[in-house]
Amino acid sequence: MGILSFGKSKNQGKVLLKEQPACYWEEESYMAVVPGGGMPDVSADAVGRVESIAGVTLLESRLPEGDKPGLLRVEYGGEVYEAGFYAGAFSLPEMMSRQGYYFTDDEMDAVRGASSALTLFMKFGSDAKMSYHLQVKLAVAMVPDAVALMDESAERLVCGRWAVLAAQSAVVPGASALFTVQAVGGDGGGDVWLHTHGLNRCGLYELEILASDNQNCNDHYHIIATLASRMLDCGAQAPAPGEGMHIGMLSDQRPIVATYVSWVKAMGEYDGGVLGGARDRMESHNGRTAPVFLYTCEDDEKQGRLRKVSVYDGLWGDNPMFFLSKEETERMSALARERFGLVTYMAKKDCRIILKVGLKTDSAVQGDEREHIWFELIEAEGDRFRARLMQEPYDVASMHEGDEGTYGIDDVTDWHIMLDGFAVTPDTAYLLV
Repeated sequence: MGILSFGKSKNQGKVLLKEQPACYWEEESYMAVVPGGGMPDVSADAVGRVESIAGVTLLESRLPEGDKPGLLRVEYGGEVYEAGFYAGAFSLPEMMSRQGYYFTDDEMDAVRGASSALTLFMKFGSDAKMSYHLQVKLAVAMVPDAVALMDESAERLVCGRWAVLAAQSAVVPGASALFTVQAVGGDGGGDVWLHTHGLNRCGLYELEILASDNQNCNDHYHIIATLASRMLDCGAQAPAPGEGMHIGMLSDQRPIVATYVSWVKAMGEYDGGVLGGARDRMESHNGRTAPVFLYTCEDDEKQGRLRKVSVYDGLWGDNPMFFLSKEETERMSALARERFGLVTYMAKKDCRIILKVGLKTDSAVQGDEREHIWFELIEAEGDRFRARLMQEPYDVASMHEGDEGTYGIDDVTDWHIMLDGFAVTPDTAYLLV
């Protein structure tokens, strides 16, 4: 239980073209919870705070003793989870990703200066996002002054202020919170190898894109990130290796259908010198990890004909579209409504605020089919607001750009508070805390 290390080595010598066993950070979700100062509390008081988490029932607990970690056995969302914990030495690894999170200088100084942390580890249940949410709730309850969570499984540093708000929320974090996409460049500076961290703990393959380059890696990033998010949103219904998923559309309306296969099978699609090839898998990236491919037509999928993502290089254009799942759209809407009080508060400070409102469409045959479109806020009071339409609707003939109307919080599906040089969204509301 010494210093947490990211020197993750599985094998030495010649790599076998065979999926290797998972390591601890892949089988379970590991987090180091960094307190604002001093040693983390692992006493009965810390365990007692777990009992106060809404929706969590503490079934059994044990404090750490010697080299034996403590135990929390809890019921949450209809499932039983076991989490281990212990206090140990901490050192921030070099080049630790902060992908998606913003820290103040004081926060980073506190993390770099920390010498101890609470390690909290648990096996995810059937719903990865719910499991992750529970782990964050446990982390914040046990270390209320957490300045950061070092998510070892995803190799990312998570802002403590974000974690506190997430723990308080009734809405699960988005799928993108559960993984990172890292880019590794070759010695020559041209080749880029993209790969995820964090998906194995969710019961999924880690995803990769080989033979990317500096010119196209941003579009390739969106392929891998969208596919990973959609798979997490699907849960047990996630596509199997080789099964296609329609994740987006090129500017010319050509569909983007992605799939993935184990790295062992994928090696046959690349020459031996490619960055991310067999020679780069002697010590890591040789377990349940899978390069991503595309199907350019229905016959490709029927025949199992894999196309490298570079098949669309030069066709991305300025605005390829990547699709959100229904689950993610509903989650974003719920979070926007839950945190709408920030809109009312910041409106009084004369901030420019835009809101996405769901307008019922003219062609809706049944149900509540809506077109989600941006408005600019004019004024807000409580749960009601007046706003001006910023664009021409596609399927709402009675409304036009520039029209004004009054709406309620239940109509909102997203919002952006425009500050100097950046925008605060429901997911980044911690920036206003």
